[in-house]
Amino acid sequence: MIWVKLAFGGFGRRFVEALAAAIVLAATSATVAGSLMVVEGARNTLGRAIRQDRPDIIEVKSRFNRALFETPRSGNLPPLTIPVYEPLIDPTELEKAAGDNQVVKRQSLFRNVVSGDSFLNIYIFGIDPDVERGLSSFSLARGRFLRAEDRAAAVIDQASAQALGVNVGGTFPVRKADGTDLQLTVVGILDGLELRGAPPRSAEAPSLRPDSTFVSSGAFVNIQTSEDIFGRESLTDALLIARSASDVPALVAKLQEAFRLEPGIFVTERYGQYQRKVRDFVLTLALFSAVSIATALLAGSFASNLLHDIYVERRRQYATLMALGFPPAMGIGPAVIFGLVLGLAAATFGGLAARIFVPRTFAMPSLMADLGPTKPTIDWVVVCSVVAIAIAAMSVGLASTMARLLREPIAATLSEASP
Repeated sequence: MIWVKLAFGGFGRRFVEALAAAIVLAATSATVAGSLMVVEGARNTLGRAIRQDRPDIIEVKSRFNRALFETPRSGNLPPLTIPVYEPLIDPTELEKAAGDNQVVKRQSLFRNVVSGDSFLNIYIFGIDPDVERGLSSFSLARGRFLRAEDRAAAVIDQASAQALGVNVGGTFPVRKADGTDLQLTVVGILDGLELRGAPPRSAEAPSLRPDSTFVSSGAFVNIQTSEDIFGRESLTDALLIARSASDVPALVAKLQEAFRLEPGIFVTERYGQYQRKVRDFVLTLALFSAVSIATALLAGSFASNLLHDIYVERRRQYATLMALGFPPAMGIGPAVIFGLVLGLAAATFGGLAARIFVPRTFAMPSLMADLGPTKPTIDWVVVCSVVAIAIAAMSVGLASTMARLLREPIAATLSEASP
């Protein structure tokens, strides 16, 4: 009880300054918390855009195979498996040019079966299942996804499975390059598919999204199985994942140099488009961050000055405790307790005010970026920042008083006139 009286009793005319310091800290906390909530929400929005656009990915594709435009729709023709893109990419040269950046190999094939007046086409993609699941979106309805050790196994979408009349555990034939058929066993059925870097739809085939201009269906096999079907290791297309998005321009130049003698190979990236898209969004985000810092510094310095005046008024009290034999830490303890309680109470009220009055969604001003509404977010970064501002204001206000009590003789402090 005595410590409560020492910390909060006897303010006298300094009570108004203490109240003003609390109000200023609360207003500062509310302003900074609101700004940081918007900043954190904007960072989340920007992170979502990065995950969706993946500016660190480079696409390497061969020229489109004209045979896909000429696939027959009727007649009695033998089954045929052809590449979607011409197989011009040497995987060894690609890995050499990529260096220590990750290479995602693909073989995009097209299975064409014509019988009488009917035909049944499906796309077949040779992939690395472990890597591809981190890039594309696969929603399993039944069964399981491919594993690295699978051979002659396929995961197929519902539309293609229905057209082929197969289910999990069933098989369907695929004509190999040597003229024989390979029976693929279905291990999983997909009800949703978003293939990153999917080829454009150029031939009729079952589709999960008939209105899409890109392939949204097909059978997925291991890259080793597609090599058995295709009879070669050459890739039709591939993705490269740069170590960081900023490395993309240099990596693109290196790839173009490596394949400069092959005009049928095209290297494309989204990094430049992404940078133009989010540039003004990032500038607005930096502005909000600067406003938060400036507000914290200006208002925090004003609050620390008010606390300084209060501590100077009570300096003789702290010196008296030290003269009575209390250790310096206990002598200054009431000042620290008062500052912490005042600062944390102000931070709490300010944070609650920001939580109540900051809108649930916020449209970040930007000219080019269409990243959707920003949702202000309160997390540990916001909470710790607001608490840190309150503690910093208390520490700065107490610093000169503490330094004088520790450096000068106690008798000098006790003999000085009250302010």
